[in-house]
Amino acid sequence: MFKFIPNDLPLPLPVGDLEAVFLPVFHVLLVVAFVVHILFINVLLGGSFASVWYNLVGVVKGDKTYDRAGYLMTTPVTISENMGALWGVAPLLIVSVMFTAFWYSSVLMISPQILHIIYGNIVAFLFSYLYKFSWPYLQERKGLHLSFGVASVLIFFSLPFVFMTAVQLYLTPGTWQVGMRYWDVLFRADVFFRLAHFFLASFAVTGVFMMVFGASKRKRPEDAEAGEVLIKTGKSWFVVTTALNLFVGLLTFFQFPSYGIEAFYSSVYPLILALGVLTAVAAAGLVLRQFFVTDTSPGTTKWVVVLMAVTVLSMATSRHGMRLLLLKPAIAQMNVKTAEYVASVKAARAEALAAPLVAKAPSTPGEATATKYGCLACHAVDKRVVGPAYKDVAAKGYSTEQIAALIRKPNPGNWPGYGQMPPMTAVTDEDAKVLAGWINSARE
Repeated sequence: MFKFIPNDLPLPLPVGDLEAVFLPVFHVLLVVAFVVHILFINVLLGGSFASVWYNLVGVVKGDKTYDRAGYLMTTPVTISENMGALWGVAPLLIVSVMFTAFWYSSVLMISPQILHIIYGNIVAFLFSYLYKFSWPYLQERKGLHLSFGVASVLIFFSLPFVFMTAVQLYLTPGTWQVGMRYWDVLFRADVFFRLAHFFLASFAVTGVFMMVFGASKRKRPEDAEAGEVLIKTGKSWFVVTTALNLFVGLLTFFQFPSYGIEAFYSSVYPLILALGVLTAVAAAGLVLRQFFVTDTSPGTTKWVVVLMAVTVLSMATSRHGMRLLLLKPAIAQMNVKTAEYVASVKAARAEALAAPLVAKAPSTPGEATATKYGCLACHAVDKRVVGPAYKDVAAKGYSTEQIAALIRKPNPGNWPGYGQMPPMTAVTDEDAKVLAGWINSARE
């Protein structure tokens, strides 16, 4: 079913009765940790954009109210930076344990761009803090000040492109191809709609936050007008992006592989997803009822928060369900492949232990070179060990130059069903040619 599936790492994880305890805990922790992490990231993205936008509007209109609103938003943004990064570690660790082979395979395929998550965050953090703490000192140099904020926003908004590419790739191993890289995946339809859904959700969550945050700031006389601006913007963002996401979310769902969608419909997850949609619509309806009212009632805001909490948990749970259903057949195929691989390694080890310990001098320069670089630990001339027999390699009809190149840079697509050979970069060009000639001498 899947063309390229890596072997798993046979780690000594809890089994038997302990497995029944640990696995449900891992599933719950993954959903909860992801929810906390993504909420902070949502506020980080939406809040950083709002701060810079208010700052710009304040300059254009010469209105200090917008300037104050922009400054107020820098506090939740800097908090979300730290908490988002902190809570992002937990879901990554859990995914690395539960879906090791798939996650790390996707990360390797889109390297080195995945490093942008680290370096991009560092640079964006620095610009964000510079933007916040230079605010009082650059009131007369708004061009310079805004450039700090714009730089932080652009970098923060670039990070989901890398992360979402890795996520969508590890969830769809059926799309893996030899030589696949970051740019091949980024422009796929499933990644595009997933990103659109995520960014819209970020502005919706930030909208709810701004309603709550603005209501708290409006109680202070010096921030009353800025608080009203935050509430007004928050209501607009929440209603518009929630309405758009009802359509974008549906399109995102249908970009998943058909076997995952069919399995999803046959489970309880559609009911959980429907609950999330209904509560989101109900929350948007409550906001619409008081959309043009400046003094939104605290009761309405509380109900919006409660309903959206249900929406977020429902969406996170149904998304986790889709994750499990997408990877279930791939994991089953991987387990079979891993069992075969482990069995072959054990058989080779048993055979090696049973063989008499008699030193045998290499009969040819090629065999001596193979012994020198440890090639015979995984290969034999006339039988499969960990890797293919040399006579099978010779039967492929490769030239000496081609085999020499493959020794230093193997192509796993040439030998499906075998473990991936590491690049033998220590082999010199001269020795690679000697090895290649010896391997071709096994051709029947």
